[in-house]
Amino acid sequence: MKNKMIKMIIISIMMAVFTAGCGTTGSAAESVASESNMTQSTINDNASSAGSSEAIQTNDETSVIPEYNEDEAITVDLSDYSDVAKISEPGTYIITGELSDGSLIINSGEDDEIQLILRDVTITSDDSAPIYIKSASQVYITVEGENILENTGVFNPDGEEETDGVIYSKTDLMIGGSGTLAISSSAKGIVCKDSLEISGGTYMITAADDGINTNDMLTVSGGTFIIEAGDDGLHTDGYMGINGGTIDITAAEGLEATYVMINNGDINITATDDGINAAAKSDDYTPTVEINGGNITIVMGQGDTDGIDSNGNIIINGGTIDITGQSAYDYDGYAEYNGGTLIVNGEETDTIENQFGNQMPGGQMGEFPGGNGFEGNKPMGEALGEPMDGTGPAGGMGPGGPGQSDQEFMEPGSQDDV
Repeated sequence: MKNKMIKMIIISIMMAVFTAGCGTTGSAAESVASESNMTQSTINDNASSAGSSEAIQTNDETSVIPEYNEDEAITVDLSDYSDVAKISEPGTYIITGELSDGSLIINSGEDDEIQLILRDVTITSDDSAPIYIKSASQVYITVEGENILENTGVFNPDGEEETDGVIYSKTDLMIGGSGTLAISSSAKGIVCKDSLEISGGTYMITAADDGINTNDMLTVSGGTFIIEAGDDGLHTDGYMGINGGTIDITAAEGLEATYVMINNGDINITATDDGINAAAKSDDYTPTVEINGGNITIVMGQGDTDGIDSNGNIIINGGTIDITGQSAYDYDGYAEYNGGTLIVNGEETDTIENQFGNQMPGGQMGEFPGGNGFEGNKPMGEALGEPMDGTGPAGGMGPGGPGQSDQEFMEPGSQDDV
């Protein structure tokens, strides 16, 4: 694992073109209550609001990460802390320095918004999450410079909370920026118990379990990802939307969610189980893989493996899908092919061939007995009278259309300290 970490650091240096320059930082002398050599320190003083309402424009798309005023932000040098640095008030915090065998903990009010600027940060821990977001209304993380987060030991629970991610958030989380973040984990890389959106940055994740894991939604609208995972590269129980970015995954399964929608992006998956899997993880969605655009390459290992596997339906409206493996498609419901380029083992085809012999040369084939309250033989949108045209699942459950990145997250429930 240490060799992998060294490899990730080398890669991050080589990708220096992605890093952002470090401007003049504000003084923390009057803003941070710092007591060196204390096992726990709390950053409590008045901070600026978490950025202005104006959004950063990147790649002709609107980023979800707000701008910030560096002169009004609080600068926190982790080198001043021996164990735990704790943020308990809303505001914008520029985090710098190195913290060995410690954690940065966010434990603020349920209505508070907090923005963290990670600027050339290194946090390692042998028994906890290097960044642990216990309580807040919304947390934004902006990645600048070269950052390293690592736990290759164990993850001790926080009471009944199994904090098993290097970044572990109990509330909605948005991550972006132009810097790099190298993550090494003996469990999961990034965990969000609510909804997570990533709009930019470069991420090199090595994880024994999932690379990125969320409960509700996972949306990627930009960024570069190099992920090596023991289980899933990207996982969410609910809706997964890929609207852009470059994603390179080596894992047991590449993408897994109940509803997977790919609108854009360059995705390369090497998998030993399923490349893309729509599994019945949430009652809010019918298991579906919907592809409206993007360039997707999937290389499968030997054995009972599938390039695209759905416990429900497969809908392909566009994009290029290139699958190498024994079984390209496996679906329990129906498949619908309306456009795009399909390549299986080097041969272009217009047929979605089921692992069990059904072939779908356009239109629909197969049968999915309605579930989750939806009409049988129809995807979620059509069951509720809405077209499946890349505008997102019915009821506003997912972001709409190719490239859209300004979804609204579900409001988090009440949160109690663990």
